[in-house]
Amino acid sequence: MSIEIITLLYFLVLFFALFLGLPVAFGLGGTAVIFAAIFEPRALLTVPSAFYSTPWNNVLVTVPLFLFMGSLIRFSGIAEAAYDAVYKIIGHIAGGLAMGTVQVCTIFAAITGITPPATITMGQIAYPSMIKYKYSKDVAIGSIGAGGALGALIPPSVPFIFYGLLAKVSIGGLFLGGLLPGLMLAVFYMAYIGIRCRLQPHMGPAIPAEEKFTRSEKLGSLINIWPFMLLIAIVLGAIWGGIATPSEAAAFGATGALLINLIYGRLTREVLKDSLTTTVKLTGMGLWILIASNIYLNVFNSLGSQELVTTLVLSMPGGEMGILLMMMFIILLLGMVMDDWAIIMLCTPLFIPIVDTLGIDKLWFGVLFIVNIQIAYLTPPFGFVLFWLKSVMPPDVTMGDIYKSVGPFIVLQFIGLILVFIFPSIATWLPELLK
Repeated sequence: MSIEIITLLYFLVLFFALFLGLPVAFGLGGTAVIFAAIFEPRALLTVPSAFYSTPWNNVLVTVPLFLFMGSLIRFSGIAEAAYDAVYKIIGHIAGGLAMGTVQVCTIFAAITGITPPATITMGQIAYPSMIKYKYSKDVAIGSIGAGGALGALIPPSVPFIFYGLLAKVSIGGLFLGGLLPGLMLAVFYMAYIGIRCRLQPHMGPAIPAEEKFTRSEKLGSLINIWPFMLLIAIVLGAIWGGIATPSEAAAFGATGALLINLIYGRLTREVLKDSLTTTVKLTGMGLWILIASNIYLNVFNSLGSQELVTTLVLSMPGGEMGILLMMMFIILLLGMVMDDWAIIMLCTPLFIPIVDTLGIDKLWFGVLFIVNIQIAYLTPPFGFVLFWLKSVMPPDVTMGDIYKSVGPFIVLQFIGLILVFIFPSIATWLPELLK
């Protein structure tokens, strides 16, 4: 059987396994083992090697520490305190609550490093408040979904950690590279909400005049969130300033989150148990996918498929731009049906040899990769954020409502991706500045 047919079957069997609902780790590892046993038995020797070597990578220590920090912060009251500050400071502006929701999601993203916490928490806190003040479902749901998706991009982003590990790119540099695009998208969302609600006041009316607050009340609401802002600044500042490695900064962040919960009287046995359980589950899932993806890639290389794919892709018309666009399209399609960690661990080892051959900056490509993933999170019909939103919305909110609400924000995400594509310095300027 020709290598071309074997390679095609290799991908088809994987996607068929995932379509049947098999866990990603089993789909990757199982497909690799079957093909190795049939076509290249010696490649089976890479299986025990992957189990032994993968967990010992010291960069992986960062993942459970940042996840533990984010899990603890969920119970600290930061979301409630931040949303209270938003309500008091800009609630009197048309669309202010929705713009504030994006801001709070951005803060949450900078603490947790993943997407679900901000989406789920703000869906429970912000949506009822906006509906109470007669906000349109479109604006209310869309702001939560778009803001929540920023968790994949705003540092300390766990997806960046996995990409940096596989692509051998500085994680601190990736964090810096994702910061400006993430903030740029947050500004786009807020500008769109503000303009739309100014033109159509019924979409996001200001809170009643009698509910305006004094300057001291507004200042007091900001004081309530200063420990969290300080924690973010110290953790990211230590990484970017070269004072600490990402692993050391993550350990400090987890300790800081633990102390904040303790000081605020929220560190109960149940909170600690839930945070540890969530951390272990997510870390275990990521580790199994990483091991399986290493096995999948090793067998892929042993079969000679990587060389074939690289040759085929490089011979495509359109040159470098055409190849990049094709890779971005593949990532977008996969993002509609697969978890971001799985996409990174599957696509990064396949794409990086091509990126290296073309001489493309791997940091810039990584930022494009993650921006694309957070677009896929919102893209119907299977974007992950859409289903997280549905899980916390009232029964009267249909999937049709959610699909409709995210449309304008998807357009803004594509604009952001195009800008980063056309102007790479949006992603590379900060890393180069702080080298």
